[in-house]
Amino acid sequence: MRIQLVPALVLLATALHAADAAAALDQAIADLPTHRDDSHAGHDHGKATPDLRLIAISLAVVGAVGASTATDAELESLNAGGHDPHGNGFTLQTAELSISGAVDPYFTAEAHIAASPEHGVELEEAYITTSSLPYALEVKAGYQLIEFGRINASHTHAWSWIDQPVIASRLLGGDGSRTPGARVSWLAPVSWYSQVVVGAYNSDDASMASFQGGEEEEGAVGPQRTIAGRLRSDELTTGSMADLTYLLRWENAADIGGAEAKLGLSWMGGPNASGVGERSNLYGADLVVGMKPAHGPFSSIKVTAEAIYRSANVPESLDPGTDGAIGSADDFPAPAATLSDWGLYAQAELGFGEHWSCGIRGEYATATGDSVVDGVLVDHDTDGLRDTRVRVSPMVTYRPSEFSRLRLQYDYDHAEHLEDAVAHSVWLGLDVLIGAHPAHGF
Repeated sequence: MRIQLVPALVLLATALHAADAAAALDQAIADLPTHRDDSHAGHDHGKATPDLRLIAISLAVVGAVGASTATDAELESLNAGGHDPHGNGFTLQTAELSISGAVDPYFTAEAHIAASPEHGVELEEAYITTSSLPYALEVKAGYQLIEFGRINASHTHAWSWIDQPVIASRLLGGDGSRTPGARVSWLAPVSWYSQVVVGAYNSDDASMASFQGGEEEEGAVGPQRTIAGRLRSDELTTGSMADLTYLLRWENAADIGGAEAKLGLSWMGGPNASGVGERSNLYGADLVVGMKPAHGPFSSIKVTAEAIYRSANVPESLDPGTDGAIGSADDFPAPAATLSDWGLYAQAELGFGEHWSCGIRGEYATATGDSVVDGVLVDHDTDGLRDTRVRVSPMVTYRPSEFSRLRLQYDYDHAEHLEDAVAHSVWLGLDVLIGAHPAHGF
């Protein structure tokens, strides 16, 4: 009898100890001091007092089906986002597994793992965040989406529209600029929400399209390319602080006449892949205004706008011609230049009752300076990733519940690089969420 009783007592003691530890951690989290005031209009600005428990797990699945007058090859440049619908027919845009929780009273942790047939399984984010620093400070460190502007720091299932804005795909990369690094944020002691974010990140992650990343896939034919089709240098360095990409962001939010408005200004700068000492600078401004009218036909109104500008230096280089080999008779010089790319999007979404909303998004993107396309120096309008582009996208959304969403979206595209200049596309998207997912900022 004693031999059977001892293991049972050991198991009981272990279970009681684990329960006590969990209860102690929950109590410690509940007792944490509040350093950040996010009460403005009841919106979550992404810095709420820690409310995570030991672990929260969720799965978000996003897919679409549709058709376009553009060919699948043309859709690759029209919908350049990594999780956009890339062809006629069905697309599983992403299946994202998210795990988050409180490490202890001082840290929280999150990991987001995305999978799709096109990209396989990839780490989207994995980072730790402090939860009890004094003076309204917070540190976030790990592999993370850089908090430049609005769209870059958001996941696919959090987008209002089915596809990524054109200018974000071009300047921030199809998967968003994400890389190992750390940032410090400080919430100013003022009567409104005012936050400053300063960050430093590796510049050579594959997602860092405007910097030292953006390599072609393994097995790609021909030399590797970077900004505006320029040759990727094979002499890049990553050994000093000057080789990092730096971020500075300032955002403010306030109640204005019953509406919540949030304005952000961003800068990101670092070395690019075209040559040693060559650098890129990105500048951004974003605005979101939201309200829930007490009377009238609309249950909610949300307007969002974001503009991004990039200035990139590229050196003079000898570029191979169409045969792809430097030293051949058809080599040509690609001149040194300061290339400029810029664009914006603006969107408005109106809610009707509990389940329906409709909206429209308008976009414009263009560039200056020539590109290299298929071994030929051409005007930027011949380049599908730098041409003058206008896209208008009306959309209707139906939400059966807070965990599922159906979207019907039409895209009118006017793109200079297309043979017919104009393309029409229609997409029907469905996304679902199961489990407990960390809140998204307003």
